[in-house]
Amino acid sequence: MIDIDTLRRQLPARLRRGTPLVLTLHPDATRESGDDLRATTPQALLAEPPVRRESLVLVLDVLAEMDTATGQQLLGGLRDRWAEETLILHRRRDTRWDLNAFLALGFRREPAAETATPEHAVYRTSLYDYKLTPDWLNARFWANPEMWDRARW
Repeated sequence: MIDIDTLRRQLPARLRRGTPLVLTLHPDATRESGDDLRATTPQALLAEPPVRRESLVLVLDVLAEMDTATGQQLLGGLRDRWAEETLILHRRRDTRWDLNAFLALGFRREPAAETATPEHAVYRTSLYDYKLTPDWLNARFWANPEMWDRARW
């Protein structure tokens, strides 16, 4: 089992607070760890989605056991509707899900957290920092009042 406390120390402070909802194939195994975690299976979450967004959802080794379309549906639902922040621990040996598959769904790799789980790749998405502000998005490059009526575009 993955040591969630060690993993939390490697993550940004925003991800350390709160009690996460854990998606795992065996929810009873997380209860044995002594943490006050809430656990469910991906099938139960897809059948009965949460009414409000969860603050943090940990997805532990479930994508390897799911078909790709169901996994994409699960991750898309977590990203768009069911979670403020999602953290995925995925075994590196699963070749169906590579870096590009996670990037296409809007997840980013979290290399700092991978030191706590060397056999897993760690991906995350967050409502708070999902879009990086591009450098051209400032007053210097657009809405420049000094250039009004001087040039025609």
